[in-house]
Amino acid sequence: MKKAFFVLLLLIVITLPTILPFLGTKFFYTQDYIYIARLQQMSTALSQSQFPVRWAPDLRYGEPLFNFYAPLPYYLGAVIQLLGFNFIWVAKILFILSTLLSAITMYILANKLFGKHDGFLAAVLYTYAPYRAVDLYVRGSLSETWAFVFFPLIFYSSFVLAERLKFKNVCLLALSLAGLFLTHNVTTLMFLPFLILWWLYLVIRRKNWQISLHLFLAFVLGLGLAAFFLLPAVFERDLIQAKYLIVGYFDFRAHFVALKQLFSLFWGYGSSLWGLDDGLSFQVGLVNFAVLATSVVLALFYRKDKRFFGLILLLGICFMLSLFLQHNKSAFIWEAIPLMAFIQFPWRFLGISVFIIALMGGAIAPYLKNKLRPVYFVLIIAAMLSTLMYFKPKDYIDDNFFDKFLNTTTMHKGVDLTKDYLPVWVSSVDGERFDVPRTKGGDIEVSNLQRNSTMLRFSANVNASSLIEVPVTYFPGWEVWVNNEHIPQSLPSQMGLISFELQKGNYDVTIQLQDTLVRTVGNAISLSSIFLLLVLFMYERYRIRKF
Repeated sequence: MKKAFFVLLLLIVITLPTILPFLGTKFFYTQDYIYIARLQQMSTALSQSQFPVRWAPDLRYGEPLFNFYAPLPYYLGAVIQLLGFNFIWVAKILFILSTLLSAITMYILANKLFGKHDGFLAAVLYTYAPYRAVDLYVRGSLSETWAFVFFPLIFYSSFVLAERLKFKNVCLLALSLAGLFLTHNVTTLMFLPFLILWWLYLVIRRKNWQISLHLFLAFVLGLGLAAFFLLPAVFERDLIQAKYLIVGYFDFRAHFVALKQLFSLFWGYGSSLWGLDDGLSFQVGLVNFAVLATSVVLALFYRKDKRFFGLILLLGICFMLSLFLQHNKSAFIWEAIPLMAFIQFPWRFLGISVFIIALMGGAIAPYLKNKLRPVYFVLIIAAMLSTLMYFKPKDYIDDNFFDKFLNTTTMHKGVDLTKDYLPVWVSSVDGERFDVPRTKGGDIEVSNLQRNSTMLRFSANVNASSLIEVPVTYFPGWEVWVNNEHIPQSLPSQMGLISFELQKGNYDVTIQLQDTLVRTVGNAISLSSIFLLLVLFMYERYRIRKF
């Protein structure tokens, strides 16, 4: 216990310099600051008993944000917010935790693979990579920083499962996979090919093909745990204006990385642009390249050590592949796999590069002993000192900058909100804002208006036949009941709002968001997977006690 506490304390000391700006009283501007609105909407939805959360009620007239945007970091944020923190501090704590936990999981992985205390070099390389500073202080990519927590955890649980084919290890891997699935869609897509290579390596190394069956079971179980999110995200994707995710600035063709940019020491807080005029740094890090070179030299020197040579060969292939997919020479792959367009920025593969290089650092650590021991400490110190100046924001700003993402009035107006998850029925986001149901070409009186994130209820006195338009964006699952009877809806308005016709009379109207078949099936699969996971875990414990 004391040893574990000492290791944790040391990892905190190592990561602390990279997160110091988050501990200040002020916050800072990053390119993606809409996560503040997402955090607020998640907490609002949960407080109104929406679960699983799919609908963000205050983004314009409501949008199915969490039906498509991986929700796990925002669920964690809602828990932190319940402890009394405001949303600025919730965001800060999430970034801090992602950095610390990723260092811990990398240490655990490297320690398991390579031996006692060799995980520190890997943890330092993983924490101090320039791209990590880009995510924290330039892009402000909350979900992507959390994805870094799960890379090592998935590799670790895969290795443990390959060592011992036990159901508890299947459960651990399934939970790790589900964590990534629910954290960042794009990163999951990028990571899977490298995970498959890792699994092939484990099967070949152990020469036991039963491992593949257990890995497959864990993968299916992980998919099942995340099915409540994954199924709607995949099968209802055509119901939103996904074109905004892959056209214009987000066209991957504009964001390939030139080879020299990977070696450049340039640092900036600007944007990724076409050509070489980027204001964003895409450097891998000179120390990371030094680790790569050292790995190659040691692998050749110890080539008779087949396990070490084979591992470095695998990691080297993975690293070169991650770089290749950032270069425009890989465009034919991007064109051949349409789904890759949603990655948007090829340089996002730098996250994979960072992970692979950190593993390489862990792999060579056991060979840096005796006369080579100084090299081990030089790499750690150099990795920290060479990039520490990047872990700071460009400017601090007042907290009121984020008010537009915390105030429902400004969110209703759509101030600075993206159009990524607008339903296809929304033709325009312009138009005078209204909050009470209204009529087009009729006459109604509305009273007893009640609403929450998934329901709108009111009484209507219709004086003449009317087409009613309500301030809720239409999306499959929203249903209308009039006097407790389900009625068909008219075509949504130009702003994509729910519309229906009422004849002269008095009515009690309820409009409620329900699950579609896909969402219901996803929920059922996730619940079944949770039950199966518990059964497998309890069976493992029972079997151990029995013997």
